[in-house]
Amino acid sequence: MKRATILFTVLWLTLGAAAAGNPKADPRAVVEAGNARFTVLTPQLIRMEWSEDGRFEDRATLTFVNRETPVPDFKVRDTKSRLTITTPALTLTYTKGGKFSDKNLKAVFRLNGREVVWTPGTEDPQNLMGTTRTLDGCDGRKLGREPMEQGLLSRAGWSVVDDSGRHVLTPDGSAWKEWVEARPAGDRQDLYLFAYGHDYKQALADFQLVAGRAPLPPKYTFGYWWSRYWQYSDNEFVDLVQKLKSVDIPIDVLIVDMDWHETWGLRKKNPAKDEYGQRIGWTGYTWQKELFPSPANFLRWTENEQLKVALNLHPASGIQPYEDVYEPFTREYGWTEKGKSVPFHIDEQKWADAYFKTVLNPMERQGVDFWWLDWQQWMESKFTPGLSNTFWLNYTFFHHAEQQNPALRPFIYHRWGGLGSHRYPLAFSGDTYAKWETLAFLPYFTATSSNVNYGYWGHDIGGHMFKKETKATDPELYTRWLQYGVFTPIFKTHSTKDPRIERYLWFFPDHLFVMRDAIRLRYTLAPYVYNAARENYDTGVGMCRPMYYDHPERDEAYNVPEQFMFGNDILATAVVEPVDSVTGLAARRIWFPEGRWYDCTTGAMYEGGRTEELHYTLSENPWYARAGAILPMNPQTVKNLQQPCDTLVLTFIPGADGELVHYEDDGVSQQYATAYATTKVTKKQEGNTLRAVVAPRKGTYAGAPNSRSYEMRFPATFPPKTVQVNGREIPYARFPKAGQWTYDAYTLAPVVYTDAAPCDRPLEVVLTFDDHAAAHQADLYGKSGVFKRCIDLTVEFKTEQGKTEPYLMLPKEYLNVSQCPNFILEDPGRIAGYLAAYEKNKAALFETTDKMTIIGENFKKRLRAQIGGVK
Repeated sequence: MKRATILFTVLWLTLGAAAAGNPKADPRAVVEAGNARFTVLTPQLIRMEWSEDGRFEDRATLTFVNRETPVPDFKVRDTKSRLTITTPALTLTYTKGGKFSDKNLKAVFRLNGREVVWTPGTEDPQNLMGTTRTLDGCDGRKLGREPMEQGLLSRAGWSVVDDSGRHVLTPDGSAWKEWVEARPAGDRQDLYLFAYGHDYKQALADFQLVAGRAPLPPKYTFGYWWSRYWQYSDNEFVDLVQKLKSVDIPIDVLIVDMDWHETWGLRKKNPAKDEYGQRIGWTGYTWQKELFPSPANFLRWTENEQLKVALNLHPASGIQPYEDVYEPFTREYGWTEKGKSVPFHIDEQKWADAYFKTVLNPMERQGVDFWWLDWQQWMESKFTPGLSNTFWLNYTFFHHAEQQNPALRPFIYHRWGGLGSHRYPLAFSGDTYAKWETLAFLPYFTATSSNVNYGYWGHDIGGHMFKKETKATDPELYTRWLQYGVFTPIFKTHSTKDPRIERYLWFFPDHLFVMRDAIRLRYTLAPYVYNAARENYDTGVGMCRPMYYDHPERDEAYNVPEQFMFGNDILATAVVEPVDSVTGLAARRIWFPEGRWYDCTTGAMYEGGRTEELHYTLSENPWYARAGAILPMNPQTVKNLQQPCDTLVLTFIPGADGELVHYEDDGVSQQYATAYATTKVTKKQEGNTLRAVVAPRKGTYAGAPNSRSYEMRFPATFPPKTVQVNGREIPYARFPKAGQWTYDAYTLAPVVYTDAAPCDRPLEVVLTFDDHAAAHQADLYGKSGVFKRCIDLTVEFKTEQGKTEPYLMLPKEYLNVSQCPNFILEDPGRIAGYLAAYEKNKAALFETTDKMTIIGENFKKRLRAQIGGVK
């Protein structure tokens, strides 16, 4: 038997094998025993089939599309009554003669030194769950209309996927290449045992091996999406985009909800229903000309504004006679019952062909970039028993997009349709209630969905709808939702058609700039986000993933639902309670795993292996980076993700040496499997010398720049004595340009701006420090949080004092604290003295303010909490 190891899984992924693969296994991996068949897919993954008629299935199913895996080492012992298969990871025993049950089939493996036994029918209360089709109706306390499904990972060390009832994909020679078909009649079992113990990442990698990859979406999908269910006209969209740009809010995607099309009966208070039980007008394909007099001109405008556009679809009512597309569709389809509606029948190939050709293609040619497929009607096909409408819509729309423009990456915006849906991203979670409890639930939901490799969820930021008792939009809740949205795969604001709900950021002037900061942070982090998306394609591990992936033996990792890893180096969370009315702070408990973690909001450094209760102002969006991480980022000037950026920002997180492999491609084409580039970046500090090296780029892609500039940031680091770029010393400048360096006193960071450097050559930046800097870096931690808080506190202090003594100066002890970064900014070389004075003034500050009678007790508490509360 051919020798293979689990490493072949990684090799298969690296070589860029087709997502579909070969559904028929290598015969050397197959063992038959009468009416039973076993396929050893990996040492920990076994397919187990039993069929009443002794016939087995070699076609792809909706879930599993590749079974031709490298054949692992395994041994077979076959006697008259018993079959035993032994791999390096498990032993499977089948007593011949009947349908699989706990009486005749078992698998045994070891987990943390103890023996684990699985038999068919064993319940798995330790399953870590997967996801669900929709969160419609979720308010955080209850999930919504549908329960969470079990996932591929379990603390029990095993999970089983029962694929017995899933439909198959039959090759047919059409443009689709294959079409759905029910399983053959008869009693049969088709089970997949995943016995990976707590090696969760390997389980996901091997699931992707047999179930196909999650494709890489276009880069622009990771930008900001504007969406709201509202009766917008074309000129209102123009006004909306102009206002967004006027307040410097980036945007990439514009969603046009269902009022783009004629809605007929929905104009009435109690609209009539059609023969399919849907409200007349809910399905529609005819542009509403009162709102969009010239759809072609509207779509030309969006293209000029570099906006990608999606239209909302509810296709359940088929094609109605009052639609403009009725005649071309019925002619193409061959419908003979003229004047009667054509039922929705997406699982009929002829219907699907006519639908895409005559209904959607004309609008795509006008400029519609993708479809928001808003199916929320009957769960299963009315023509193919048991077939999930959600899954088959995903399949057909995704492959239509693939065929429509083979040069571009296909994607859709729909819902989870069961295992295998990861092959058809992206997803929206449905109609949730705007409540703090919902916001608290979403981090768990999004990260847990990675347990079935369904990582590309987009939520309605701010919540979709209100409870009856809710009077108006809570700007604080909306702000926190936006801040959490930075660390979600798809960043989309949305809501239903309810005048109580507002999504325009400028309607909340006291919160506008904090809301904008969240969106801009998303754009600065976009290169990091895109790296995480590529990792999902390569490994099957989602962008948002639970803490237990990296710490499977720590109980704490399973008990922190409101925090998660966002890519490899960022620990993210959501603040899910209002700030205290006195202190202006909201609490957030964080479990830090082993290692050191840098608070990118406050500049504090936390030791791992412990839980901390931290506190944040409304303007602070907490996220934590692993010590030594190197974060690829965009400059603040980036306004969309569709244009190449000639500057890469590298943020070197303090506390350890580090390494980054930065990924890039053209952002839109399907060539990313082979046409891409990587750049290795390292940081190492030895004594008083810090060395950052950008290695020559490996690989290339269409449009890859020949050279680029770098902005290198080193937070919580003393000003260096010298800075050299490729051996040449560059000067310090208060207002720097390329080829100079400066010091950002609010993040206590040297910032190096390089000239454009060839991407095929190494770039070395060397910072040298004096002895004090090397020995006292820890003195810098936490101070940037105080500096930034003082910007707002100074305004409040003047207002509070001004109620009684408007002409009185603020106390010098406070000014010496609040102005410390500005002193440093003017003369970075004297930073040690300024920081020593800062510590003395901070100690004296509260003694002074406690004695002041012209400020209230609550404000005194606020000063103490915010200035004294950062570690």
